[in-house]
Amino acid sequence: MNRSNQGAFKTRNLSWRQKEIILAIKEYVEDNGYPPSYRELTNLVGLKSVSTLAGHLDRLKAKGYVSFMPGLPRTLSLNKEINVE
Repeated sequence: MNRSNQGAFKTRNLSWRQKEIILAIKEYVEDNGYPPSYRELTNLVGLKSVSTLAGHLDRLKAKGYVSFMPGLPRTLSLNKEINVE
């Protein structure tokens, strides 16, 4: 791994929707200084159901890409950067 990519992870184990969710979280935090709510994130990535988003976030958490505290608002955070290829 070259130095410019240190800390970034390959995304072969992520679906395109999961990549989209990670990038939406990153952009939202950069723009606002705090993470999006589930409803805001659902709208940002074009999903119709918060429960569908929750399923994606649960899988991203299991893979180590995000963390959050269930039941508490705006605790979503990114644990890994990704390379978008």
